Amino acid sequence: CPSSSGKPNHADILLVNLQYVSEVEIINDRTETPPPLASLNVSKLANKARTEKEEKLSQAYAISAGVSLEGQQLFQTIHKTIKDCKWQEKNIVVMEEVVIAPPYQVENCKGKEGSALSHVRKIVEKHFRDVESQKVMQRSQAQQTQKESSLSS
Repeated sequence: CPSSSGKPNHADILLVNLQYVSEVEIINDRTETPPPLASLNVSKLANKARTEKEEKLSQAYAISAGVSLEGQQLFQTIHKTIKDCKWQEKNIVVMEEVVIAPPYQVENCKGKEGSALSHVRKIVEKHFRDVESQKVMQRSQAQQTQKESSLSS
């Protein structure tokens, strides 16, 4: 298929698991030769696979080390912004400069005073503000649902 993004030299490729196909019906037979498939950047794909594997192993390590759910969520938030982020036992180490120890609050961010530490502190502050506003929104939605169900009774 031509690309849905409209980019030239790109195509949408649809994969179908044939184990779930019970019947195939040919609607019309094409006579022209399809355009050649684009070449794949194998090294780029290998790098992406390696990166994904490292991220999954990092998540598995955090779970096996007994890191709290809040710590795991904070790690994911930081990692979205700063890729140089890893676990060191239960501590989050960012850019080899900032260490965040449990319970993973702003005051638990330690490192040499400077732009790296202040940047990480801002990310941690924003993460917890977002988590809190999400909780408030969920509570208000639950209360609204409860009110509606009690009115309909």
